[in-house]
Amino acid sequence: MGDAIEPSEILSTRGQVPKEKALHVNPQVRFLARFFDYALFLLVLWGLHLLLGKNFPFNAFDQFIPLEYFSWIPVEAFFLYSWGTTPGKFLLRTKLTQGRSKKLEFQTALKRSFNVWFRGIGMGIPVVNVLCMLFASSKLRMMGMTSWDREDNFKISHLPLARWRMIFASIVIVIGFFAYYSAKHGMING
Repeated sequence: MGDAIEPSEILSTRGQVPKEKALHVNPQVRFLARFFDYALFLLVLWGLHLLLGKNFPFNAFDQFIPLEYFSWIPVEAFFLYSWGTTPGKFLLRTKLTQGRSKKLEFQTALKRSFNVWFRGIGMGIPVVNVLCMLFASSKLRMMGMTSWDREDNFKISHLPLARWRMIFASIVIVIGFFAYYSAKHGMING
């Protein structure tokens, strides 16, 4: 059986166009939203790095798998569970829903975040991450959804987007990644 139709879906107002019409899935916007979130998280980690210095926990363990991205999984799940969005999705007007629910259950959000980390960005492992992102982008373009969205019946949509939002996200991404990795590798100090 199909989903029930809400009365608001039947009723329409003549001559009025909805202000916020959802657009088709856009891989570039999804990429920017995800990496905006990562950049904000890296800026927080950069602040912690400045406070803790050599005692910063990620320095010793991420020779192969960058733990910063893994550490984002529960943070992202918390955002999706508590607010129904992440800062990047909010900024870039990307909606994530599952059925009629506006917010995800925490376990569902955690599973999705893990799958994006594992399958979508290849755990952040150089070369593997590029291949995973290219494969996921290709699937998204061909099928209209990623494997992790299809598994749990997530719907992703984008609302119309002003150019300044994409420019702002891009600037934050560059600053976040540069500041964090420069400090981490000793290129800049506090």
